[in-house]
Amino acid sequence: MKRVKWLTLLIMLSGGFAALFPCDVCMESSQIVAKGKNKFAVKLFVETVHRRCPLGVEKTGLTPEGLVIEKQSKWKKVEEGLYQMDLVVSLKGESEGNLRVLRECPKRGLQEEILKFEPFGS
Repeated sequence: MKRVKWLTLLIMLSGGFAALFPCDVCMESSQIVAKGKNKFAVKLFVETVHRRCPLGVEKTGLTPEGLVIEKQSKWKKVEEGLYQMDLVVSLKGESEGNLRVLRECPKRGLQEEILKFEPFGS
């Protein structure tokens, strides 16, 4: 009986720890060949780690620094708890730029990821 209590407690604690982590944000980028422009295709992914995330995926903030977002798709559900957005960005000048992705969950706090872009010749 004692083992059953410990096993139950261990299962409950391990499930509880999973809910402590914020959503995962990751990005993939590739260069787009354009006449004299530094353009990039970006795939942005958000995976909700805890089941009932109070912050909808559409409330994910994008802050470009030194970049222009030329195209932006709507969020699409890839699978349960995983969402994707496609972007096309270009550098404003010949210096690097950043794309900052922010999610501020009232339960889990701030999640911030930064993707850096450099001109092709660098």
